[in-house]
Order: sequence, then C-alpha cells, then structure tokens
Amino acid sequence: MPIDRIQPCPICHSEQVKRNGTPYKRCVRHLSMGVSHTYLLLQAIALECQNCGANFVWQYDFVAPKKRYTIAFQNQCLQKGHGTTVKSLARFEEAPYTTVERFFKVGIQIESEATQQTCFQDAMDRQGLVLGIDDFAIRKGHTYNTGIHDLKGGSMLDIISGRKKEDLHTYAEAHPFLHVLNPVAVVMDMSFTYHQVIGSWFPRAIRIVDRFHVNRYVTEALQDVRRDVQKGLPPHARKKLKRNHRLLAKRGDELSDKELATVQTIIHYHPTLAQAYEWKEAFIEWYDLSTNAKQAAITLQKWYKQGHAIQHQASEECLKTLKNWEKEIVNYHRLRYTNAVVEGRHNKIKALQRRHYFTRNPNVYHQRILVECNEDYMNQYMEI
Repeated sequence: MPIDRIQPCPICHSEQVKRNGTPYKRCVRHLSMGVSHTYLLLQAIALECQNCGANFVWQYDFVAPKKRYTIAFQNQCLQKGHGTTVKSLARFEEAPYTTVERFFKVGIQIESEATQQTCFQDAMDRQGLVLGIDDFAIRKGHTYNTGIHDLKGGSMLDIISGRKKEDLHTYAEAHPFLHVLNPVAVVMDMSFTYHQVIGSWFPRAIRIVDRFHVNRYVTEALQDVRRDVQKGLPPHARKKLKRNHRLLAKRGDELSDKELATVQTIIHYHPTLAQAYEWKEAFIEWYDLSTNAKQAAITLQKWYKQGHAIQHQASEECLKTLKNWEKEIVNYHRLRYTNAVVEGRHNKIKALQRRHYFTRNPNVYHQRILVECNEDYMNQYMEI
C-alpha cells in the first residue's frame, strides 16, 4: 500500500489530485523466495486530477502499468537466461514460455547494445590496442562468421556475417566507426583474405600470424611423418605408435614421466620420426626463447635447415608455407599476443549453439554471443 496520500498527475504534474477509491487489487509476480513464488497485492487506487481532469491509476516504480510481473522479475529472467535455454528457465520459474521469452528478448537486446557500446568505447580509448580476428563455424564446412576481439582489453567487439572478402568490406561500409580504431597490431591466422583486408583497414598495424595456427601446421607435418613411418613397422610397434599418437603433439615439458617414457620409446621406432619430433620441439623452443624479432629471424633459418634435414614431403610442404608467412610469424616477437582467448570464446559459442540446437533468429543469436562472451569483461568493468 502506498505511504503517500496522493500522487502527482502524470500529464500536467499537478498535485491537485483526489482519490476516487480502490476498485480492485493488482496481483503482481515478484522475485521468488527460495522455492516459493512471491506475489505482491497492489492497490489500484483511482485518481482524478482537479487541474486537467485526467483520470489515472496509481503508478508504481517497480512495475509497469497494466503488467503482471515486476521489473526485478524481468531482469532476473535475463540474468538466469545466460547459460541455459528459455524453455528451461520458463520451467524453473513456472511461468509461461512466451512471457519469459519476451522478457529475455527485450532484455538481451538492451544489454547487448550497452555491452557493445562499452566495449567499442573502451577499445577506442585504449593505448596500444591489439585486435584479434578469427572465424568460427555456424555449420562446419559451409557457413562461418568472423569475430573481432580486443585482445588487450579482453572483450569481443562484434560479429561479421561471413568470412569472405566481400562480407568483410560490406561490414566495413555499414560500420564506419570501425575505422576509428587505431590498433598497433592485429592477430589472425594465415588466411590471405584476412591479411589483405586488414592491411587496407589498418595499414599502420603490424600483422601477426597466430601462434596456435602455426604450431598446428608443424604438428600436422609431424603426424604425416608418423602415418608414413608406421606403415613399415612391425604390428606391435605400429599398434603402440598409433595408440599414443596424441602424445607426439603434446609439449615435451608438459608430459608426465610415464608419458615421456612412452614418447621416447615410440619416436625411436624410426630415425625420421625422431628427427621430426625434435624438429617440432625445437619450434616450440623458438617461440618461447627468442628475445626479439631480429634474433628470431636468425634462429628461424637454423630451424629451416633442421626441417630440410628430415627429407620428407610433409616437412617440406610445411616449411614452404611457413616461409611464405615468415614476416608475420616473426612479428609475434615484436608484440607477444595470441588468439588463445579467442579460441576459448569459440568453445563458448559452440556450447551455445548446441544448447539451443542453433538459434533461428539471427539478431538474437548475435546478441546472445556478444552478451555471453563479454560477461566476465562487463563484470570487471562494473567493479572498476
């Protein structure tokens, strides 16, 4: 029940208002208390303005007019909707699905716009901005999106529909504020399209090939050598090598004593495999131990010679690719940033897609990704 006797007129803001009684009570759903639902019984007090003659009902700040759910309940639906489905949330709250869905869609749109605006403003104000560009699959092998990330700030700025050159240029034309960003570096994979487009967008930024993608090329070359070698091994050796092939891709300093003993056994089944494994480990050391770009460029030439000494087609093809991107690979030692956090967001996006059996509404899909991927960033931003 309101404490005040009257409420100012919402039209003329006059306080010359009189009561005309309470014709009914409103039953409004509020936040739950434990497992019990809470309902507020609000008096619908009829009021009449003596100044302008308007008739209105008492308005409450915590619930909109003619609504049966408080604003706090609507906000709770949005917060609880992160990491779950609307169907599960509606079942948990014992509320109609369409009602919860409406609250969630309205809330996610407002929150995504505020989140994106905050992230972009923070990126524009940042000194030494470093961007990360990478694609993720909607339908693997068919449809992809491209994410733009602020690696230094730890936020996801936006999502581009597609990964082709025309898709990127269409996005840039529709979002001119993209050119306001002034990154010192951009991290991406070895996609010629990305490097060409980013070179036109940010000509002053150095382009860095992501360490994860480069390591994957070397690891795949090692696995190709392993597949070729194991064909000529005795059955017991071939079986053991195939069973433990994942250990070859693992960093040597992260292996347990038992795993290390297994690796030492299987790589000595063939001298070419041992050479390829040492070559792979030497590349990891090159990334970890190079102190600057100049030294890295010199020691990389020694690593090339080590790879040529293997004399295998897989290592030669790998070296050919890496030589084409040598400048961008060495740039990692100018500014040590990777897209590791981006790959983590991709896992979160995949989980979201599996949880919802994908989202048919592209706008809601876009908004959910921006909100859920920036949840930790926004929590830290609000604390600051």
